[in-house]
Amino acid sequence: MPERTLIIAVSILFALSALFLFWQNERELDPDQGKNWWILSFAAPEQAGSLSFTVENHSDQEAFSYAIARDKDILLEDAFSVERGETITIDSPFAAATDVRTKITVSTGKEKKDIYR
Repeated sequence: MPERTLIIAVSILFALSALFLFWQNERELDPDQGKNWWILSFAAPEQAGSLSFTVENHSDQEAFSYAIARDKDILLEDAFSVERGETITIDSPFAAATDVRTKITVSTGKEKKDIYR
């Protein structure tokens, strides 16, 4: 009888541990659960002339601003907002130049990210 009780106790402990680990794994895979980050990327990286970009927000910040610059000349500056858990695509009226580097800078609060074409 004590062996049977031990087997049942170990089985219950194993099941509870497995449930806890599955629950913890789900929480860690959620990009918004206790995390604070955002991503800047080109909307169409395969199109060399496109300057459209995407911002995916998983931070508490909602107010963003961007600047598109060619060499040191700023072509366009604007602001936009993205709520937590959302993604927005900004279409640029400009095309990337072939002879000079074009830089897109997106910032929110003290954080700033750049991408180049």
